[in-house]
Amino acid sequence: MVEPKVMRRLANAAFALTLALGTLSGGLARADTPAKPAAAVAEGDALEKEVESLYLAGKYAAALAAAQKLVALREQNLGKEHPKTGSALSDLGGMYLATGDYPKAEGFLRRAVEILEATKGQGDLLATALGNLATLLKKKGDMKGAERAYERAVALEEKGGAPREAALGTVLGNLAGLYMATGKLTQAEKLLLRAISLHDKPGLERSLVIDLANLGALYRGTGEHHKAADQYNRALPIAENLYGTMHPEVGRLYHNIAVFLASENQKDRAEAYYLKAEGILRKTLGPGHPSVADLYNDWAEAWVRRDMDRALALRMKGQDIDEKHLENALASGTEDDKLAYAAQLEETMRTALSFQWARGGRSLDTTRFVLRTVLRHKARVLESTAASMGALRERMSPEDRALLDELARVRGALASAIRRGPRGMTTEAFEKEVERLAKEADAIDAQITTRSVGFRRARKPVTIEAVAERIPEDAALVEFVRYTVKKLNHYSARGVNVRDEYLVYVLRRDGTLLHSQIYVPANVVDAKIARIRAGMQDPGDTKFYKELYLLQNLLLGRLLPHLKGVKHLLVAPDGDLALLPFGALLLDNGKFLLQEYAVTYLSSGRDLLRLGERDPKRSAPVLVASPDYDAPGDAGAAPLAEAPKGSLPLISRVKFTPLPGTAEEAAAVRPLLPSPRVQIDRIATETALKQVASPRILHVATHGFFLSEDGKAAQGRKRGFELEVPTQALPQIPAAGEATSRVRVTNPMLLSGIALAGANVRKGQIDDGILTAYEASALDLSGTELVVLSACETGIGDVDTVELEKGNRRFVREGVMGLRRALVLAGSETQVMSLWQVDDDATRDLMTAYYQKLFREGKGRSEAMREAQLMLFARPAQKHPFYWASFIVSGAWGPLEGVTAAKGPAPSAGRSAVPPGGARGCGCRVAGAQESTQAAWAGALFVLALAAARRARSG
Repeated sequence: MVEPKVMRRLANAAFALTLALGTLSGGLARADTPAKPAAAVAEGDALEKEVESLYLAGKYAAALAAAQKLVALREQNLGKEHPKTGSALSDLGGMYLATGDYPKAEGFLRRAVEILEATKGQGDLLATALGNLATLLKKKGDMKGAERAYERAVALEEKGGAPREAALGTVLGNLAGLYMATGKLTQAEKLLLRAISLHDKPGLERSLVIDLANLGALYRGTGEHHKAADQYNRALPIAENLYGTMHPEVGRLYHNIAVFLASENQKDRAEAYYLKAEGILRKTLGPGHPSVADLYNDWAEAWVRRDMDRALALRMKGQDIDEKHLENALASGTEDDKLAYAAQLEETMRTALSFQWARGGRSLDTTRFVLRTVLRHKARVLESTAASMGALRERMSPEDRALLDELARVRGALASAIRRGPRGMTTEAFEKEVERLAKEADAIDAQITTRSVGFRRARKPVTIEAVAERIPEDAALVEFVRYTVKKLNHYSARGVNVRDEYLVYVLRRDGTLLHSQIYVPANVVDAKIARIRAGMQDPGDTKFYKELYLLQNLLLGRLLPHLKGVKHLLVAPDGDLALLPFGALLLDNGKFLLQEYAVTYLSSGRDLLRLGERDPKRSAPVLVASPDYDAPGDAGAAPLAEAPKGSLPLISRVKFTPLPGTAEEAAAVRPLLPSPRVQIDRIATETALKQVASPRILHVATHGFFLSEDGKAAQGRKRGFELEVPTQALPQIPAAGEATSRVRVTNPMLLSGIALAGANVRKGQIDDGILTAYEASALDLSGTELVVLSACETGIGDVDTVELEKGNRRFVREGVMGLRRALVLAGSETQVMSLWQVDDDATRDLMTAYYQKLFREGKGRSEAMREAQLMLFARPAQKHPFYWASFIVSGAWGPLEGVTAAKGPAPSAGRSAVPPGGARGCGCRVAGAQESTQAAWAGALFVLALAAARRARSG
């Protein structure tokens, strides 16, 4: 059986046929119309037939114009809620879908379904609208939503009996195409055979061609090439007789046949069909249509073994078209919708990256093409969503303000509901309430995207040259990417060969481009990261120092010798590398990387194109510290006496303990900030924090948390989606065998956050003292130059995957799904966060030194952190990376605006040596706190010996 990813690609080519001819099929058999002026109804009916005629003739632009006119006419003559108006909207949405304009298509199709659902007795019209909407959802990657819509359409058409058999066959064929895309080949074959039986009649040849092409694609994918040939041989003369040789459906069929011939190694015949398909599709649909992109992408893979340069040229053509439609597709829908689309596009990334693997780094053109692909796609949804929020905040009409406030309210209510659990409700009622709130939040999210489209800043073209121009002379972009190696010419029943690896690209301002393929399985690299993170959190452990050296050599060893003059690394990690403290890696000379380089984290090198954009709207700095976790909350709600069944376990069971170091930190930092507003003790509330508006700096010193799938603090690559009590290192752990309660949390942004005043009481229905990343993403931090989360584990979260469908995790290449992402979405320029549970006293000293270097010495945001960390490292009792390596700087790295170095010596940054304090995590204590200087250096000395031996061998 063919590998599922290949099946999805095979289905896409055939599915375009289904989309094009299935859009209006069955949709023009209209129900009887209530009494209206005959002329008005007749005029609309005539125009309706014109739309169909133009569409079937392949004149999409003219059909679209006629469909727009039809909607206006129906609304004028019959009203906006009439079923014929709904049907006209469905046809208009279908036309936008056919031309590749998905955002416009979605708006019209959803409105059509809404109208027709409210009108009883119009099942045929509703079935057509649902079928069109399902096709759109499939294109956007929402396979479950598409399947539900198709199944509803099938049920409605089944009720129509014999008069609706042709329309039923069309929907069955569409559903079969979806099953092909998701690997359900047996079900797809059954549906296609049934559709063919319904369409194999005089007058239904158009639908029959679609079914035959789909069935041919299915058999091609399963390796049953004789059966596939039979379907194509039957479909081709029918299509050419119906349409002639200059129609988009014929072009798409030629495309399908070309792919089939390439899979049969009939390269010359395949090339002839590709050329014919290109000529037809470019002329009838335009050179920028998605079907043309699909053609080029498949055509490229047919040339991989014959001429890699030609394959690369074709692939670049396809990618340039895809890029335009990607930006358009991300201009609508919720963040989850965008993530689903990103997951669908992952195949594009993998194919591009496999070009690099196939060439073995021998071609600069290939290297540039692959890096350009990475820069365009990596963390694209994060950028798009942040741009929508930022554009709305920048304009900020009263209506926009109300919309953002409502988003914050609903997100807070949803987060609080999940934390509280059922509390007197049945499980079913609780689940319905959570679902209602989630849908309400999604609806507001979609409105924000829609409202922001018209006034978002024009997006700068993403090119390697544009990115390189934003890199400082003494810096280098280090772009990592995790990918699955695939066999490029994959049109065979043997499927594909896969292996996960990491690649790294290094780009300098002068355009110098280096790359290194890390020929070690990615899971081996991830295991090293997990061991390093475990060792980092135990000040008595130095055994992992060897791993620090080996991993540095693996990731950067071949590149660093070529970076003469570089003092600053702009690191854009991927996969588990996002959880690695790069500054703690050990170099050949036995020094930590931080001793030689400043390090700034980015989501993608594309970030460099937006980091220079500053919002002048700022208010005074805000300092939040030492919350009173036992302070009474909202008097209008009863406190939680104990964790209810079904509640979020970590937050329900934990009692946050005071952190004396945070009060001392606030006292030390406050004089360094210009006129800060201070929220401390009982006033350090969630409500107060949510009300901040564009503070220049936001500093929060408190407890932080991140949950994994077993309710434990995160270690390595653990995931946090199915949670249960008990929880490691927390009080009130149930006895052995005690029944525990589960709650399913599909949004990773709900699994990390910070504790504020009243967190142990949790009275509020919305603001209960726990601020999750999900809620933090709705903060107004536009123009905020720096956010410092001086707490545990604020820089970690779920990495690169989301659960878009229940039980089905999808890879989206969107980085860390936690507070790090939330603060970017909120609009902040720079984020300072921690990767593990930090020492209270060491953190106080680190932050004091950091702000002194920012405001007294005028240092950049990354360099100031580097120097503050080196200050701790210089203390004999704090040489272990546990004390100084946890905090990372992400985003803009330069000095704060308007700050210059003060004259005279800088004040002291704190005590020269301190005993280790508690951790700013979930009430945990730090194990092995008393570490000797000798133990701290033992691992480093070993690395020096190892590096010397390596140099001796290489010499």
